Parts: sequence; structure tokens; C-alpha cells
Amino acid sequence: MEDVENMKLGITGDAISFNRKSDNSSLALSMASQARRTLDIFTRDLEPVIYDTPEFIFALTQLAMRSKYSRIRILIQDSFRCIREGHRMIELSQRLSSYIELRKPGYDYKEFNDAFLIADNTGLLYKRLSDHYEGIVNFNTPLEAGEKTKFFTDVWETAEVDPNLRRIYL
Repeated sequence: MEDVENMKLGITGDAISFNRKSDNSSLALSMASQARRTLDIFTRDLEPVIYDTPEFIFALTQLAMRSKYSRIRILIQDSFRCIREGHRMIELSQRLSSYIELRKPGYDYKEFNDAFLIADNTGLLYKRLSDHYEGIVNFNTPLEAGEKTKFFTDVWETAEVDPNLRRIYL
């Protein structure tokens, strides 16, 4: 695989296949670190190997704090595992709730098993099977990223806040 550091959001327009956990993790981190305004993530269970690392959480924090217009939207189908095992992204979303929001897709998407990350409506990391680490990434594919963003937004508008992810104040 090509050197991740040389991939630039909005510039590098080659579709690159990946098939290792470490590649998936470093590509997602690179894309999130380069995002300037928006990040949309559709995931089955917040994939801890990818999204529960200090580096990824730092990248999300930086994106959220970059601008009052920053927006991070995450659709998570099954929150049970990340609640049971603890996940840094849940705590971060509770602390930065004006910028980071998690929702659960509606019943119509219960069997949807794709996973993807869209950065600034330009970069796309896509996996056909959410529980595998094979996929394709392109740091400059506004057409494909736009199509996925439209799908994501359609699902988002019918999604609900997962009551299991709410902060309980005592």
C-alpha cells in the first residue's frame, strides 16, 4: 500500500484497496486528521480497533474544536459492545455534544452491513462488510463521497438518538 502520509484530502484521487486492520486504522486516522469541516461515519459497532484509539479521538477533538461549524455525525447500529467495554468516542460525544452526535439507524437499515467514513464530502473510506478490514479508500472522490453523504443524510434524518448512549446525570 502507498505511503499514507502522502495521501492528501481533496488532492490524492487514486482509489486504493486495503485489506489489513493496521491499514484500515491508519487510513481512517489520516482522513479524520485532514478533515476541516465534516466527518460522517456509518459503523456497526464503532469498531474499537479503528475508532477507539487515542490518536483518532485526538483527531476528532481537533476537528470539533477547529470551527463552530464543525460537524461529526456517527450512525452506529449496535451500541451494546462499546457501552459494555467502554469506548472513548462515546465519552467524547457527551463532552462535545454540540459538534459530535451519535444516532442509531432506523429499523429499515437493521441489516445494512456496509461501513464507511466520509471526510469533508470529498474523501471516502468504504468497506462492504463492516466486520472485515478490506475496503477501498480515495482521498479525492467528491462524486462518490457525495452519493454516500446523500445516503448517510437520508438514514440520519430517520435515525434516533440511542438512549443507551445518553449521559446519565446523578
